[in-house]
This record gives sequence, C-alpha cells and structure tokens, in this order.
Amino acid sequence: MDVKALVSLLLVSVVTSEVHEDSCSRQLNNSQNITVLAPAGAKGEQGATGRQGPKGDLGTIGARGVPGKLGPSGPKGEKGHRGERGPVGERGPPGSSPPAPSVVAFSVARTADVSKTSSDTLVTYDIVITNVGGAFNTGTGKFVAVISGVYFFTFTGKTDYKPKFHYKAHLMKNEEIVVSLHENNGNLGQHNSGSNSAVLRLLPGDQVWVRLDGDGRSLVGTKNHEGSRFLTFSGFLIHAD
Repeated sequence: MDVKALVSLLLVSVVTSEVHEDSCSRQLNNSQNITVLAPAGAKGEQGATGRQGPKGDLGTIGARGVPGKLGPSGPKGEKGHRGERGPVGERGPPGSSPPAPSVVAFSVARTADVSKTSSDTLVTYDIVITNVGGAFNTGTGKFVAVISGVYFFTFTGKTDYKPKFHYKAHLMKNEEIVVSLHENNGNLGQHNSGSNSAVLRLLPGDQVWVRLDGDGRSLVGTKNHEGSRFLTFSGFLIHAD
C-alpha cells in the first residue's frame, strides 16, 4: 500500500469512528485502534475563584501546654505620689479587758522606824521581797485587788526597848478596820513583837493596808538591829472567783 492510500484510509477512519474524549485512541468500524499523535494545546487561563464554603464546626480545645519560664523582672518604677488620707473609719466595738494574773502575791518590809505621831499614819514599806502580779503599790503602801476572790493578809509590829512604850496597828480594808495588833511594854524595858492575820473577800479596786494609830505611838523597824526587818506586810490570792 502506498502513502496516499494510507492517508485516505486514516481520514475515512476518523470520520466514521466513535470518538472517546478521555483517550487519544480512535476505534474504527473494523475494530482497529489507531493512535494519532498531535502536539499539546496551549495552557488555558486560570478560572475564577469559587465561592467560600460554609464555616466548619468548632474543633475541640487542645491540651494546655507546659508553662513557660518566668521572665526577668522589669526595672523598678518611680515612687508614686502619696495619696490623700482616707476618711475616718467607724468606731469598733469595745475591746476585752486584759487577762487577770493567775497568781497574786506580795511581801514587803520596812527598815526604818515609824516616828511618834499624833494622828493616824498609813505605814509604807521600802523593801519589796515579792510582788507577783504587781498589785502592791510601793508608793502608797496599799494593796489594790485586780481580780475578785479570797485573799490572805498578815502584818507585824515591834515595840522599842523602853518602859511604857506601846503601839496599836490595824489591818484596813477600804477605810474599815479588819483586825488589830496591840503591844505594851508596861513598866519594863523590853522588845515585844506581834502579828495578826485575816482572810478577806475582795472585789477589783478594793484596797488593803496597815494603819498605825496616833496619840504618840510608834513602830520600830531596825533600831539597834541593822539589816533586820521587823515590820512586814504580806498577802496572796487564795482563790479567784
């Protein structure tokens, strides 16, 4: 078969064949496949962007990451201006009283004589042996109760070594005599010492002290016995209410 005949046969096959768009093959009516080779066409223009699709569902929250390292501190800022003073607050409720001491006890002594006097004299004491709780006032010579309860008190006295020497002393509670102490040498030159005691129920603020009667009486503290303490006054709390 010459070239012209072959070309004519190809043209007839193209006209009469069933064309398949997805292949370069052409099926002839005599069941022969002939592939036609042709150069690729030019690239077409890019089409327009389509419409945006609908928004998808929100995804689940992911796991929290590991905290990062703390960054360096920033520079210190300038000191601000002092603000205006705020209004006075409301007055608070009254506070509770300080707790009362659980132990109250004192013991004091006098190293000097109590000179003769024509009027009643409150005996003071210059030596503090014990003053637990601070209820005895060395300035006034008085014991002042800080808590209510039952207390024990005792005091002493001493005469000078002279005939007719005598004294009378009292344990006082709020200007009232509780118990008394009396010594009288009579016609003899001698020393007489005595003591007396009492148990008292006191309220806060009650005062207890020793009073020497007037009318020329006196008490001897250390006369002729340097360093001795013959005049004493002591007391302690037995039981608090």
